[in-house]
Amino acid sequence: MFAVSAPLLSIRRQALWHVICPRHALHVISRFILSSRKHLNNKAPLLPMLLATCLLGACATQPYQAKPIAPEQAAQQWRERSLQSLLLLAYMAGQGYAENQLPLKEWGLPDLTMAAFFFHPDLELVRAQWQATQAAQTTAAQKPNPTLNTSAEHHSKAPGVSPWTLSVALGFTLEASGKREARMEQAASLSEAARLDSGQTAWQIRSRLRLRLLDYYATLRRIELLQKEIAVRTEIVGLLEARLGAGLICDVDVSNTRLQLQKTQAVLDAETSRIPELQAALAAAVGLPAAALATTKLLLAPLDRTMAAEQLPAAEIQRAALLNRLDIRAALARYSAAEAKLKLEIAKQRPDIALGPGYSFDQGDNRWSLGLSLALAWLNKNEGPIAEAQAQREVEARQFKALQARVIGEQEQGLVRYLASLDELAKAGKLRQAVAAKAALIEKQFDAGYSDRVEFAGTRLESISAEQAVFDARIRAQRALGALEDAVQQPLDGSAPLPELSAVRDSAP
Repeated sequence: MFAVSAPLLSIRRQALWHVICPRHALHVISRFILSSRKHLNNKAPLLPMLLATCLLGACATQPYQAKPIAPEQAAQQWRERSLQSLLLLAYMAGQGYAENQLPLKEWGLPDLTMAAFFFHPDLELVRAQWQATQAAQTTAAQKPNPTLNTSAEHHSKAPGVSPWTLSVALGFTLEASGKREARMEQAASLSEAARLDSGQTAWQIRSRLRLRLLDYYATLRRIELLQKEIAVRTEIVGLLEARLGAGLICDVDVSNTRLQLQKTQAVLDAETSRIPELQAALAAAVGLPAAALATTKLLLAPLDRTMAAEQLPAAEIQRAALLNRLDIRAALARYSAAEAKLKLEIAKQRPDIALGPGYSFDQGDNRWSLGLSLALAWLNKNEGPIAEAQAQREVEARQFKALQARVIGEQEQGLVRYLASLDELAKAGKLRQAVAAKAALIEKQFDAGYSDRVEFAGTRLESISAEQAVFDARIRAQRALGALEDAVQQPLDGSAPLPELSAVRDSAP
């Protein structure tokens, strides 16, 4: 007769703990085998041996590793970021920069863009999300694990050599053809969409950086022009005050001129006070603290150049928008994922087959069995999930078409707006030429004694105003060019293109 031994009772009490903690499993199962030999016949030890093999095979092998976040340490690392970072310079050297040119003496838009790709936290976030979808591909490719079922029965009246019936059964799931492939295809498409979303974020970072750099440059240039205007207005006020002292003019003329000088000075003070804010915004666009750009020399001259209309043919711009836009490519990837989802739901109409080989020790008799089970599609044939997948595929198709139409509209509007800004810039340039011709004539008359100093200073003031108008028109053209680049998601001003998505750094210190 087979009685429950003390080691077996101990195993019952500790079973859950030792399955969870695999390092103790072998010791416990060994005790179970030794105790079983005393009560079972020679063939019976096959049962505990099989159970031991299955439990050991199911033990986890990857330990948990904690990764706590230290807010103070992260903030300190942020404050220590700099364009002189050795890690940044090594990254730039890997992107094609000559090592003898690093560190750069002047930082232009392409260089700051490279630094932003290294430092900006938004890219770190989308890259982490992309890596999560890559991990999902591993999950989609996994095959179902076998299952283990055990049972023990005690018979009060046993005609055999033992009152015990012990059984163990394994379950193997054979997936229907096409399910695993469809899951893998769906996961791959979603991963590609996430990769393209990271590229979309990279372009948005470059676009914001260009806008912040343009704002900073426009303010610096506007300050220079205001300083020139104030110098001329100060000269005019001095000349008029001298005439007022001589009784040649009335006080009203001097007061009006002095008031214009004060207004110009107020505008200059307001523009000057914006410099720290613009520097901080520019640093944030790069992913740096504000102090990191305080001593950096910026290359701003390329922002003064515009592209001629003949350099931007409408057909090529539209083709570039439709082929290069990352959100369009991501929408296509999401549509592919929806198609794969539909394939998966259709494949689920074919049931999985579950095979269950088993062994039992039944009161001294060794019994082997083989089970087979599958779901019968009597009540439904997965019509609901298939209909949902078809509807989702149609949604993705409509979203792609809507996005494509919006992209074409943005590209056309952006091109028209930029060409209009070029016309405005050309008109401002002609006006400046006319003012310059007039100023040259007044200067000759002044040298010949036919005009006075006030009139000569007035023409110089008109020249400065014409220069300001040209500069404002150029800045508007640059903003329109930036909007057109956003519609195409490609640099159009001849600057370096974006690096490959795989070259964008996963994380920065």
